[in-house]
Amino acid sequence: MTEGTGAGSGAAVTVVIPMRNRRDLLLRTLESVARQEEVELEVVVVVDDGGTDGTADELRRLGWTNLRVLRHEQSKGVSAARNAGLGVATTPWVAFVDDDDLWAPDKLRALLAAVRDQPPARWACGGAVRVDAGLDFLRYAVPPASGQVAAELSRRNAIPGGGSGIVVDRLLAHEVGGFDEQMSILADWDFNVRLARRSPVAVVSRPLVGYYVHSDSMFHDSRGLQAEMRYMERKYAAHPGAGVGAIDWAAASERLLRMAYYLGDRRTALRLVLRAVFIPGSASVAARGAARVLERLVRRRLKLSPVPAHGDELFDREQVESWLAAYRSPRPAGLV
Repeated sequence: MTEGTGAGSGAAVTVVIPMRNRRDLLLRTLESVARQEEVELEVVVVVDDGGTDGTADELRRLGWTNLRVLRHEQSKGVSAARNAGLGVATTPWVAFVDDDDLWAPDKLRALLAAVRDQPPARWACGGAVRVDAGLDFLRYAVPPASGQVAAELSRRNAIPGGGSGIVVDRLLAHEVGGFDEQMSILADWDFNVRLARRSPVAVVSRPLVGYYVHSDSMFHDSRGLQAEMRYMERKYAAHPGAGVGAIDWAAASERLLRMAYYLGDRRTALRLVLRAVFIPGSASVAARGAARVLERLVRRRLKLSPVPAHGDELFDREQVESWLAAYRSPRPAGLV
């Protein structure tokens, strides 16, 4: 990590990492935070949300002077963990990263520069690559254009990288009330909707986050995901014009199907295809999703090159490979 002014004076960032029983993955995530270039990381807050693997004690032994560990003796959920970290932050900027994700070394620098160059934005987002256990590419997700983010958020979770994909003015994060502690899987979507109501968002299209897709991910819980989508519909239906309209259930079904496929859960993928057929207007979407999964299966069996993901032409794959490669060892060496 190189200390500097980043996007200008006052660019110090607090990084908040909610974690629970993922020690090895967390150490890898911390390594990617430590590698941030030309940004002053004043405080890194790791919130141990009721973990039982001794991670909090191990982190305290690292001797990283700007690392602070908070602990919930009983798990309160990822939103409460993020809010706890936000509550102790004093820097002008706050960023969140989940304990299984990775940042490009210029992630914070690029987003802070985007905020500087795209006034009056008070927060920023970037693209993300979804990766598997070997950190191989699954798909690239590109954010909407800057002026389209609010409209896209009104119907879908449009910002790539989940909670790991943004940097936000600390005061703005407090103004919108932090994260809804009734939510976990889609808490980042709900948070981003409320941010977008208060401020434009600056956008960096290239991938700055490595979003790890694995069976222990919350997104593996398709039933929980759909329940939270319904909760969001009810929440915003009570406040017309508050930021969320009719959720695009058809597109959501396709994304759930694709996620189940990436996780190797063929049974769930098939169930989602069949369920999507009964969602009004979604039969064609379900068919497209099923066709994409089938094509990938055939290509994998025949050992053909992967299907290019939408937006692949927007980034330099070799550049992304260069920073992902540093984390392909079983355990990063930079923090121990």
